[in-house]
Amino acid sequence: MALMLLFAGLTISVLGVRFLNSPNMPTGGDTASHVLYAWHYAKELLFSGNILPWMPEVFGGFPFLSYYFPLPFIIIAVLAKGLGFSVAFKWGAFAAAMLLPGLVQVLGRRWFSLPWPASIFGAVGAFAFLLHEQNSIWGGNLLSTLSGEFTYSYGVLFAVLACFAWSRASETRGGWIVAALLEAATGYCHGFPLLVVGFSTVVLLVENSNFRRTAWLLVRGHLLAFCLLGGWLWPMLEMHGYTIANDASWALSSWGDLFPLGLRPVFVAGGVCLPVCLLSERVHAAITSQQARAMRYLMAAAALACLGYLAGEQLGLANIRFFPMVWLFAAIVCGWLVGIVISVLAAGNGRGSLLSRTMLTLALCLGVLGWLAQTVRKAPDWSLWNHAGFESKPQWHNLSKIFPAMHGTLWSPRLVFEHDPTNNDLGSTRALEALPLFIGRPVLEGLYMESALLCPAVYLLQSEVSAQPSSPLVRFPSGRLDPPRAAEHMNFLHADTLLLRSEQAKNAVEASGLFEKTAESPPFAVYRLRNFTSHLAQVVTQPIRVRPQKEWLEDSFAWFRTHNRFQSYLPVYGAPAGLQAAPAATVVRTLSLERHRMHFATDSVGSPHLIKVTWHPRWRLGSAGSLYKAGPGFMLVVPREHDIILEYGHTPIGIAGMAATTLSAAFVIFWQGWGKRQQADASAPVVAGGGFHPIRQAIFWGTVIVAGFWFATQSPEQLYRRAHAKLLAKQYDAATSLFLRSFNGRRIPARKEEALFWLAKSYEQADQKNAAMKRYRQLTGVYDGQWVPENLYAYVRLGREAGQAVQVEPYARRLIDEYPDSSWAKKLIWK
Repeated sequence: MALMLLFAGLTISVLGVRFLNSPNMPTGGDTASHVLYAWHYAKELLFSGNILPWMPEVFGGFPFLSYYFPLPFIIIAVLAKGLGFSVAFKWGAFAAAMLLPGLVQVLGRRWFSLPWPASIFGAVGAFAFLLHEQNSIWGGNLLSTLSGEFTYSYGVLFAVLACFAWSRASETRGGWIVAALLEAATGYCHGFPLLVVGFSTVVLLVENSNFRRTAWLLVRGHLLAFCLLGGWLWPMLEMHGYTIANDASWALSSWGDLFPLGLRPVFVAGGVCLPVCLLSERVHAAITSQQARAMRYLMAAAALACLGYLAGEQLGLANIRFFPMVWLFAAIVCGWLVGIVISVLAAGNGRGSLLSRTMLTLALCLGVLGWLAQTVRKAPDWSLWNHAGFESKPQWHNLSKIFPAMHGTLWSPRLVFEHDPTNNDLGSTRALEALPLFIGRPVLEGLYMESALLCPAVYLLQSEVSAQPSSPLVRFPSGRLDPPRAAEHMNFLHADTLLLRSEQAKNAVEASGLFEKTAESPPFAVYRLRNFTSHLAQVVTQPIRVRPQKEWLEDSFAWFRTHNRFQSYLPVYGAPAGLQAAPAATVVRTLSLERHRMHFATDSVGSPHLIKVTWHPRWRLGSAGSLYKAGPGFMLVVPREHDIILEYGHTPIGIAGMAATTLSAAFVIFWQGWGKRQQADASAPVVAGGGFHPIRQAIFWGTVIVAGFWFATQSPEQLYRRAHAKLLAKQYDAATSLFLRSFNGRRIPARKEEALFWLAKSYEQADQKNAAMKRYRQLTGVYDGQWVPENLYAYVRLGREAGQAVQVEPYARRLIDEYPDSSWAKKLIWK
């Protein structure tokens, strides 16, 4: 316990205890946006029974924690009852990091009977992982947590504990319930550690002679974990298709990205000690089968995490989320190896032996800590910046002066703000996403962009009011500063207020004549849309076009982005073909508005009503009528009575999941004799399960290595980069082959579009005009992203050169009609 407190204290010393105890609202990176949701969750939602609530504050409403991870927010909310919110958020966000090294030491000693130097060095390895500063976005280290990745920190903590528990359970006749509980806790904190834990347990089948017993152990444990996760995981899996995938891959700038400076002494020491453990009979004999199995298991888990990193882009997953677990598991095992070697080689009789082991362990620990002290440069300053809070930031006082001009209620028309990198002087470029916390009204942009179907439209609007838009969605291209289009989109998205910072955006908005300035506190200015006619619920009078459900979000975004389509009709998805707009508008009266229930009254029974709240499967009509999706992600109701009641509840699968969680939790708590059985089983090793199986190990590692090599060499991104190199070298045949393979391998539509464009360009450069036109035509027929304007121009130009002016004229018209402000449309007109 003393060592656990020591490592927690060292982590706190890096962060600064005074900063953690500051009453100011934390900021920095994604944290600046997290605080909005954590505040409402702690103050209002969780303790009123809304564990997975609806949040109207951002994105036109979205299902908070339905696609994100609830356990860290629950911990923060509980802590806030005693510490106050700001302090609770800071301590809660870093609690997992504080506990990680100490728990590695305690459980290594108690569960695996490691020599005390080994358990300490394992903790040192975990501590080095926390302090490395190679990146601030991959997850797990303090910089990533300071950037807002605190749920991932909890995920890797419980992933380590779950792997420990599974390894221990395979050695005994019990322990599977503890492993299942820790696996479920991992899932409630982050999905990527859960994937690693789940797939790594396959290694136990390789390790154990008693395949049948081990398989039954895993089935029971995983089934229990799956049921414990049911209330959250089951509906998430059911409704995963209603999210926007965040599956962008991360390219390495150098191989040094994979070998953080702070971890190098740990890896080097572990690499030196590994052959000693293998070749020295004395050291080898000192390692118990349980310890050896735990180390092999952790290294196998690290290997599978590495495989996930290599395969991530082809699996449609963010590859960088896997690699931190490679570092952490490897660092723990390296620490164990160093400690075992010291324990054995410095062993002897009497106090001299104990003293020598103690001195050597202390010297090496101080050496590693000294090395880490030299490499930790950013974390203390970042902690000061974050935990000093919004209130201490240079421009916060200027922004807060105009809060009264922006103030409203939860159901006021929404506010749009300009994205500007200089907003970092508010604490983070995401600081304005927390505005509902200070002004009481909703904004359009928020943090959990994967959770809200409205966010492609939101980020397009953001680009139309920003001099430097953020453009975070690779699947949905952004626009450019365009106040007239922004005014149309704001009115449709039920947003009447605009907050700007850059002079370029302010000048453009004022020149448009469509907005009036209502407040100013340089560099910020607030504008109100002059002709705001939107209502939260309104009868649809513009023409309706019923569209197919398949790829509806892409179709909806293309409609919203394309000016002539946007003005011509409203797309509705899943409705009967004969659905017609109302002949005239009538007033829809708002009777009551709550987070989870909306009640309107209308005289236009049978006519379609657009409800300007984001559609989600958990919204249900509590009155007679039909509910559909409409562009760009709103709900459309066709009522069969005067009342329109919408209620946010649970799907049947969600209800079944909650029942499964309740019953499985009751099983864990009330299972008769569970405690006695666990204690008895933990002390009864299974002799038949042990032993090293070289053939199985060779098959496992061979499979992992071959799969890793294949994913690394056949990576669509690697093929894409190689194709560009060949194109620059004018090796056109090789370039077209590589671009084609990259196109076939990529999963993200925007990236497939990019590869297809360059495939056509390669054919064109190779003077294969017919092949180039075929690919250009394919792109315009399937995709609707950022490459379409240039692609249309190239196709029209080649067609005209080939004497096919009549055939390509529709494509020329499309370029001019849909992209009138693009340089390619202007270039076509000039020609």
